[in-house]
Amino acid sequence: MLASLRGVSPLSDAMSESTLERNHAEKALITKTPTHSQVFLNKSTGKGVKNYSDKNGNNVIKSMQAGRKTFAFWTLVCLLFVLAIGNLILTFTILAVLRLGQGMESMEFLPEHNAIKFFGESDLDHIYKRDGLIESFRDTPMSITSENGSVIFNLQTRLSRSDAKLVVNTSGVFVRGVNSMELRDPDSGEVVFSTNAPEMKLPDGVNNLVAKQISTKRISSPIDEDLVIRSETTAHLRGAEGTHMDTKELFWSADQDIYLKSINGSVVLSGKEGVYVDVRYLPIAMPLNNSENFGTGQFKVCVCMPQGKLFRIAVPTGQKVTCSHVNMTGDLNPCL
Repeated sequence: MLASLRGVSPLSDAMSESTLERNHAEKALITKTPTHSQVFLNKSTGKGVKNYSDKNGNNVIKSMQAGRKTFAFWTLVCLLFVLAIGNLILTFTILAVLRLGQGMESMEFLPEHNAIKFFGESDLDHIYKRDGLIESFRDTPMSITSENGSVIFNLQTRLSRSDAKLVVNTSGVFVRGVNSMELRDPDSGEVVFSTNAPEMKLPDGVNNLVAKQISTKRISSPIDEDLVIRSETTAHLRGAEGTHMDTKELFWSADQDIYLKSINGSVVLSGKEGVYVDVRYLPIAMPLNNSENFGTGQFKVCVCMPQGKLFRIAVPTGQKVTCSHVNMTGDLNPCL
């Protein structure tokens, strides 16, 4: 009987209804996320973040360090601006020091001519030229030198081989791997020298040919002109099968000695009107008897064997003197 009895209070029912209505209203406006209702520490960023949801259920994230991020951003922008200004100043300094413009201090680019102009002397290691032309201006000669080395021009073929080359060194100029070689006058275009020609003729205006060594079968001059072979030190005329000189007048002159030598043949001096030797420059040998008087001016020409050196000995008047009457001792020996 007591269990079926339940007390009902009108006041308590009214309070319960109002409390329920207020709770429903708060839940409708703002509800915390069930799983993230508390403030937590983000492990990836190390910053405190509060998560909220709006009335539609969307998450709204508010950073506690938004001001610090803004300061770091503008600091980075200012630093980049300072670096850009410094780089600009450095670039202008390099342009001023190297004098860069259409070129540099010792070179100039000529785009309209597709060329590079060098001023003065330029030290270069390797130069690759696609068209194979290395030239200077018409009124300025070009000189290519190498210190303690050679100047080598290689021709690169399609097969990446460089057999054809031009080598210039202290021994001479060597051309290898070519069918022919031509030297042309840049003004007139005439061929000055060609390996295809059976003989080499000096062009008009060229009077001298300077070379350390010449290998040829024949050297000649026009009929009405002289052929002069001159050397500042020593001149050697050598033939594999002999040397033949034919001229109207052959004149040899040397500061010291003139050597005529044949390895497996003989030396023949033949002239239509005879062979003359200027004895004024031949050494005078001392006789065995130094008391002999040779003031008459008569001398006999003798030949040293096997050296072939010529010398003269005085012949006094009324005496018979042979080449054996010569003092051959020490420094007086004329054959030394």
